[in-house]
Amino acid sequence: MNTEVHPAVAALVVLLTVLALAFWTWSSGVAAAIGGPSELKSGPDGHRYVQIQRYLVEHDEEGNYLATHDLDEMGIEVFLGSFEFFSNGDILLRRGPDPRSLVDNIRAFKRETNRHAIAPNDPDSGLFRCDLDTAFCERFGKIDFKATFGVFIDRRTDEVYISDTTRHVLRKYSEYGDELARSVGGFKFPNHVALHDGQLLVADTNHHVVARVEPQTSVFADEVDRRDVVPAAAKAARQTWPSHFARVGDEWWVNNMQQGMDHGGLYVFDDDWQFLRRIDLPRNADPISLLAAGDEVWVSDWNNDVVRRFSTAGEPLSNLESEGLEIILALARQERLTYTILSYAGFPLIVIIFLGLLLRARQRQQRT
Repeated sequence: MNTEVHPAVAALVVLLTVLALAFWTWSSGVAAAIGGPSELKSGPDGHRYVQIQRYLVEHDEEGNYLATHDLDEMGIEVFLGSFEFFSNGDILLRRGPDPRSLVDNIRAFKRETNRHAIAPNDPDSGLFRCDLDTAFCERFGKIDFKATFGVFIDRRTDEVYISDTTRHVLRKYSEYGDELARSVGGFKFPNHVALHDGQLLVADTNHHVVARVEPQTSVFADEVDRRDVVPAAAKAARQTWPSHFARVGDEWWVNNMQQGMDHGGLYVFDDDWQFLRRIDLPRNADPISLLAAGDEVWVSDWNNDVVRRFSTAGEPLSNLESEGLEIILALARQERLTYTILSYAGFPLIVIIFLGLLLRARQRQQRT
């Protein structure tokens, strides 16, 4: 009985299988990258901004939708890192392509140091200070991050504090982009940064703490202390990687993520960083950013396409209703579904080929 498969046919099956797997990986990756709401910020006028993909959706102090800003008009090809507002309403953000390779992503996942030069690759890439209404931009310093970063602007002085996440350092600049202090290390994957009571707080993610350091230029980033923000409840939920925090009244809310920097939990601490309680979230929640918004707390949920709202006591309120946000989300859901369907398109072909080979083998077996 001769049931051997011709080498050319076998090679074709292997090739098509590899191509189908590659196409599945690419399509599913694109689908996963079409994210929901991410960064949340307040402007100097009290307006609240929800960043989703390359858009900023603006709301007034009551949470009513005002406008959608397409950052593509300012050269934002891929939104990378955080953003912040100067006292006059100008926005600081990164523009240009995302140059990361697969190796870069693996290094970032392993929290290894970013080896790329901090200098921009070309005149149109790097940090820029832009007018959100006119889309006019001017370069901010001579720096680029090519990976995630956190930023906070002290609107009393417009001094800029940056956590260079994948290089594990903090940086400080003037409002014009001049470096005011040397970069300071000793951190591991620092994320969110913010000033409070004259000190700079840093979500020192891989040290599992919120560190307090000096913001003054002469002693910049000298450590004051560090606070453990991973209570037993967070350890039990494997949510041990603090990435974002917010001052809510006299309390601190901290988003502790899981190791993949996703599916976090919200943990509340008192003024002295003693654990108080955990905020109830749906099992599949994926909180990213927190924003104290008057008598509410907004929480962006990347995977579930919502901005969740809570009272300052932690009671869940209705999700943010925003016409501008919903328009973008509707398109995102459709695009995500399209790429998800595409990701499986190659596998029926493989099944058909295998069935054909089985049929051919059966026919040859019958002839013999």
